[in-house]
Amino acid sequence: MNLKMSFRLVVVSLSLWSATTLSTPADWAKPASAQEAAAKNAGQDDLDKATELQLSVEQLEDVEKVIGLCESALSKGLDKDNTEFAEQLLVSSLWRHASQLSSAIFDAARPHARWQLIRRIVLNDCDKIIKVDDTFAEAYLLSAKLQGLPGGDRDDAVKRVNQALKLLDEDKQQRSAAMLLRARLQSKQEDQLADLAKAIELDPGNAEAWQTRAALRIVQGEWDKAVNDFEQLVKNDPENVAARQALAETLLNLEKYELAREQVNKAIELAPDAAVNYTLRARIHESEGNLDQALADLGEALRVDPSNIMALLSRAAIHMQNEGLKEARDDVNRALQVNPGLGRAILMRSIISAAEGRTSDAISDIQTLLRNDPNNVNLQVQLARYYIVDSRPRKAISVLDRLIERDKRIMDAYRTRADAYLNIGKHAEAVQDYNEALNLDPESRDILNNFAWVLATSPDDAVRDGKRSVELATKACELTKYKEPHILSTLGAGYAETGDFESAIKWSSKAVELGREQENPQLEQLEAEVESYKAGKPFREIQKVEEKAAPPRRVIET
Repeated sequence: MNLKMSFRLVVVSLSLWSATTLSTPADWAKPASAQEAAAKNAGQDDLDKATELQLSVEQLEDVEKVIGLCESALSKGLDKDNTEFAEQLLVSSLWRHASQLSSAIFDAARPHARWQLIRRIVLNDCDKIIKVDDTFAEAYLLSAKLQGLPGGDRDDAVKRVNQALKLLDEDKQQRSAAMLLRARLQSKQEDQLADLAKAIELDPGNAEAWQTRAALRIVQGEWDKAVNDFEQLVKNDPENVAARQALAETLLNLEKYELAREQVNKAIELAPDAAVNYTLRARIHESEGNLDQALADLGEALRVDPSNIMALLSRAAIHMQNEGLKEARDDVNRALQVNPGLGRAILMRSIISAAEGRTSDAISDIQTLLRNDPNNVNLQVQLARYYIVDSRPRKAISVLDRLIERDKRIMDAYRTRADAYLNIGKHAEAVQDYNEALNLDPESRDILNNFAWVLATSPDDAVRDGKRSVELATKACELTKYKEPHILSTLGAGYAETGDFESAIKWSSKAVELGREQENPQLEQLEAEVESYKAGKPFREIQKVEEKAAPPRRVIET
């Protein structure tokens, strides 16, 4: 056989082999399908591992491993059925991971210290879920809640809630919860109220929606509507202690004391070991002037919870009203043992010290508070007042000068500086400050009275203005229903300055009469004013306080 013939035979043989072997499924197509299937399921091993691990998940780290294996399996490739299964497993694992992590923000007594990092992780989980399954409404809602927290994107949060609402078309309870969430994200109160109304319409049993709307109505000053919402909440759930407490609080603000007490009494029946019930009832008693009953309830609160700071400080405040300064100090000290740095307790201790004549201790406490909060306006004004009491009016003026220089809208700063100016005989400066204070608060009876008194009694002819003094004092009397002896005295002094001694005697005599009934400690001066007017002499007063030297620094012995 020559070479050409040999080549032809080879070609024929190959043709025959192709015609038979390549066209026979049993011998050729089967191996090709196996290779293709293997290529399509390159991620099968990872999916098997994820499935097996899913059955024994115990810790969050295990869930994260399942997520990683599912993502790897999908990345490598899976056939249609396995892809669907892997995606389902991935979504359920991501949701489990997101739910468990987010509980550290929403369900803990205090949010986790690194809650912002947790938020970023959970948001990433939710976005992954939505990418795989854009019908997963819960992922939209959870991510919306997270975006609604401080530092989040509230506009994005609203968009996510809106998307969830489209998906929850048939589920009224879930739609109600979503409407409540959107209400909390709205910036306008009318939009909040509209969403809350819809949430309640969808699910009348949504206690949070009722409570949120009631709280919003309180903010708006619609106390009666708030009461209606709380009453409906209690009607829906008669054993809801928190709802009864909130209703009682609202009724207390409306001065409906009997109705408020009924709610608290029911709350005590339901939760006899809740100290807050007794402190709330104590506030009702105190508002009615029943201080002994208030003290009894606060004692009961402390029996239930001996470390209850609210009860301790409330009882201290009542002791102060009763001039029981020792008892008040004991309660404040107990509160400070529970919380040594509690600002409210330290401030109350300073007030007690001032009432006991221990002004240096009072000043020291305010200075301690100011070291922690140096820009607190109220503390600075209080410090200035203590300096006045401590016969250091110029020191008070120095504090107030700096405060007014920073902010010229602080009424109390002008009023207190005016008092300090009076202490050093600077009546013109005092009048100027009283005028500024009155412009900022035209209805302040104290400013009206003090201003009127200076205008009537100043020895400085250029300062006195009897006509305006009468106008200011009359308004102060109207605000106090003519029941304050010292303000009636001021009205009398104003009339005396105008030369109307008949009216001066009339109002000053009424001041003396009320002063006797109330056992006013200034009764002697009130009587002296009447005698002055009977003699046809207007009253004059000049205060001159000699500036007291600052006390020496305390030396701590070691």
